[in-house]
Amino acid sequence: MAMDELDRLLADTMQDAAGRAPTGPGLLAAVHTRSRRRRRRRVATVAAVTVAAAVLVAGIPFVTVLAARPEPAVRPAAPQPSAAGQVTLARGWSAPVFPYTLPATDGMSAPVASADNGRLSAFFEATELNEHADVTVTVSGGEPAFSDSATETAEQVRGHTGTLRTVDVQPARRLTLVWREAPGRWIQLATDDTYTPAQVVALAGALTKASVPVQPPFELAWSPAGLVTDTVSASRMTFRAPGAGTAGFRTVLRKRRQLTAADRKVGGYAAELTRHSGTVTLAVDVTDWDATLEVTVTGGLTISDADLLRYAAGIRILNRSDPE
Repeated sequence: MAMDELDRLLADTMQDAAGRAPTGPGLLAAVHTRSRRRRRRRVATVAAVTVAAAVLVAGIPFVTVLAARPEPAVRPAAPQPSAAGQVTLARGWSAPVFPYTLPATDGMSAPVASADNGRLSAFFEATELNEHADVTVTVSGGEPAFSDSATETAEQVRGHTGTLRTVDVQPARRLTLVWREAPGRWIQLATDDTYTPAQVVALAGALTKASVPVQPPFELAWSPAGLVTDTVSASRMTFRAPGAGTAGFRTVLRKRRQLTAADRKVGGYAAELTRHSGTVTLAVDVTDWDATLEVTVTGGLTISDADLLRYAAGIRILNRSDPE
């Protein structure tokens, strides 16, 4: 698609979409530069090779490598909250949904949604790098703060006054457009200088309502009842109690470490369960992934050994996972 055609598409879409953005919780975003994009693609290739090797191992572990993307999980019935810090389990897990998308266009992939400390983001990867760039859109409840220096200009965005920040870095300048979409909802659109400032504003104007489910690294047969999904990335899923500032229930796939006090088996894998100062951690040596799966419950939350083991036994590691 030529640049003048992209200009017309974005301008037309912005005009059509004006005033149709939903109201609700806010936005903030992380920019992916070209160099970071290349690194991310290399990591994805290595992860795919790891999965291919893992599925050849005989036997079915408690954490099953899923070679293909699963069908969307059926939303479980609304769980009853855990009482007095005691975590109980509910069947399944409901993925949070990112509330926006951009128009489909040549040179850009469909969005991949994630969550980070309660903020929802969607990453649109550029598949053609001459006229397109990666775009990340993030929703947050408060105005984002920045620590880096930037040139700032005022822009009219979707009927609101926004700020376009330009950070002069290599290999490409970062362009970040920030505005308050509605009370309690801030949006941040981050990209690079492949796009002109006018095109960045047009991209923001082209955002429309959507329901893009967050893509988890694991499939969960069980989840902590009444807790709020906090972070979902390529290596972790964390949950927090409503109103809590930090996630007290964490599931993390880490690069493999040697277990020093393995005291049980979970699905045939060596595992160790430790309790110390209000924190319980179950570590499982997932040899098929050359990784260690850690489930930690802390921050005033408690869980029985039986429920902790049942939760871990219901985890399936998906092929999009990447140990940290």
